[in-house]
Amino acid sequence: MKYAVIYARYSSERQTEQSIEGQIRECKAFAEKNDLVILDQYIDRATTGTNDNRAAFQQMLSDAEKDVPWEIVLVYAIDRFGRNSIEIAVNKQKLKKNGKMLISATQRTSENIDGSKNLDGILLENVYIGLAEYYSAELSQKIRRGLHESRTKGLYCGGIMPYGYKKEPIDEKGYHKRIVEDEVTAPVVRYIFQNYANGMNVPEIIDSLTAQGILYRGKPFIRNTIYNMLRLEKYIGIARYTEGVFTNIFPPLVDKDIFDRVQVILEKYAIGGKSQKVDYLLRGKLFCGKCGKPISGERSTSKSGREFYYYKCSGRKKFHICDKATIAKDKIENLITEVLVKEFGNPESQDYIVGQIIELNRKRLGDKSLLRNLKAEKEAAEASLRNIVKAVEDGFFTKSATKRAHELEDLIADLEERIAIAEFKEEKVLTPEQIREYLSHTIKMDPALLIRTLIQKIVIDDEKIEIHCNYCDNMPTDPPADDSQDYSLDNEKEGCAKQVSGSPPVKA
Repeated sequence: MKYAVIYARYSSERQTEQSIEGQIRECKAFAEKNDLVILDQYIDRATTGTNDNRAAFQQMLSDAEKDVPWEIVLVYAIDRFGRNSIEIAVNKQKLKKNGKMLISATQRTSENIDGSKNLDGILLENVYIGLAEYYSAELSQKIRRGLHESRTKGLYCGGIMPYGYKKEPIDEKGYHKRIVEDEVTAPVVRYIFQNYANGMNVPEIIDSLTAQGILYRGKPFIRNTIYNMLRLEKYIGIARYTEGVFTNIFPPLVDKDIFDRVQVILEKYAIGGKSQKVDYLLRGKLFCGKCGKPISGERSTSKSGREFYYYKCSGRKKFHICDKATIAKDKIENLITEVLVKEFGNPESQDYIVGQIIELNRKRLGDKSLLRNLKAEKEAAEASLRNIVKAVEDGFFTKSATKRAHELEDLIADLEERIAIAEFKEEKVLTPEQIREYLSHTIKMDPALLIRTLIQKIVIDDEKIEIHCNYCDNMPTDPPADDSQDYSLDNEKEGCAKQVSGSPPVKA
């Protein structure tokens, strides 16, 4: 008696569960006829076989590498295992490496159930694989050819319908549809393009549409939606697909000269993402002291082409509830970095930090209960697994026992990783010199690392800046002997902060 698992798959969402049921029924009948015991099933639904990026399939390959009792992967036909000849060969080799084999319930394969070679099966299996790959390529070619023919005729071939259009049937049965202008939403598209071309910015357009009660799929318009619409060539009748460029599918909603003017404006002001290339050191750390909302990095370009980088309160930008002025990027970043380097370079502050870290390290090394508990749990899991394996070897086999064995294997692997981490931490002992070196030199070389490691948040209002640190709650509060350093942003007209708070940092 041998143990096996079933792998089943169907490709299209238009197929139903009946396809899976039929495959499993045939596999079970084959197993009963050949004295095979089915331990488990791996099923992929609505998943292509042209590649092996399938969840259940990858899980099966992963399980095959473990010490599992099954040694046969049973499929209805070879094309269920895959339709790519190279990947089929590679994945079969993975099974073979782990002492497993692939068997089809309806086709001859290169190996028999007993492990012997099937001479005519070697030839037939390669024929099956070649036919499966040929069928997949031919089907893909037919689909592309059909899409090209339909699009050449200007027919709708599926996909998300852009705002401003709708589809309507052109025959009695409704099999063929054409894209037409939506008399309700098409004027909105023209309104957006016309006003943006005339100088109105996107937030103003959104406010105008919202005031008129005009929504996008039941919700107010957002910035990204407007920007995506302004770049969409379909609004001037151009649709680009793999099969080519088509101008007869989408009726134009916008004049080409207006569309071109909009593209020039979009390109000039580089809307929608070039700020991602700029390193905002305080990203995710700044908060407004007036409204409490996050302050995020922004970028703008003047008419002369000069670029400006700054931080702006989201309460002002998105919610219109705050009057906090924008803050110049370089000034605030230089100020915060300078303050932090000076504060953490203070010998008194360093003494406190070093003492706290050494004490925490000492307590951690003195408490070995976690490592003992992990090792005890691992030993108990290994003992349970050995009992199950022995019971299976003695002929006492149940499906629940197999499931429990898999659970124990996963638990043991997880415990081994946690034990290794715990043992590594015990070996990793920091010295006071290493900590001082890090505080005095390393973080000065990388301001982003300094801010990311030591800062919890920075709160800015019109009077002060509060820097909340992660490391302690009773830093020395006396000002340094040299109080001549000016920490003001010197940006009074923009309402930026005047000084850094002298209050002690807050523990995270």
